[in-house]
Amino acid sequence: MSAQVIILNHDRWRKGAGGAPAGLAGQADSFAYAGLDLNLAQFSASTFSGSSFAATTFQQAQWSACQFTGASFTDCDLDGITMSECMFMQCSFSGVQFTRGTLTGCTFESCQWDDVTLDHGEWEDVKLLDCTGSEVTGDDLRGEQVKWEGSRFQSLRLRNARINLAM
Repeated sequence: MSAQVIILNHDRWRKGAGGAPAGLAGQADSFAYAGLDLNLAQFSASTFSGSSFAATTFQQAQWSACQFTGASFTDCDLDGITMSECMFMQCSFSGVQFTRGTLTGCTFESCQWDDVTLDHGEWEDVKLLDCTGSEVTGDDLRGEQVKWEGSRFQSLRLRNARINLAM
């Protein structure tokens, strides 16, 4: 079954219109999606190239070992998402809520971040390499082994953040 069918079936399941929970493993995707409910979706070792997600929720989703290249996330809610060993290359995040997210071993390379909220997140071994953006805010972000190498943000505001403070 194609990644697109699995994703759309998950949205139908979440909305009570049939379908089934998404368990995407080893799939490839390059489609555009809007207004989907992908809460609780599980993506593993999947590749997203040029995929587009607009006004889509990924609350409490779990992603592991996924690769996103040239993907865009616009007005998406990733509240409570868990990501491990995911790679984002040349992706864009605009109007995205990364609240209460747990990111481990993730890399964001040459990504654009605009109007992104990082409240109450837990990060470990996260790399933001050569990323740019504006209006990135966060309250109570915690992280160890976080690298911001070559990244430049206009109006980056982190309040009560504890980044790389382990003793």
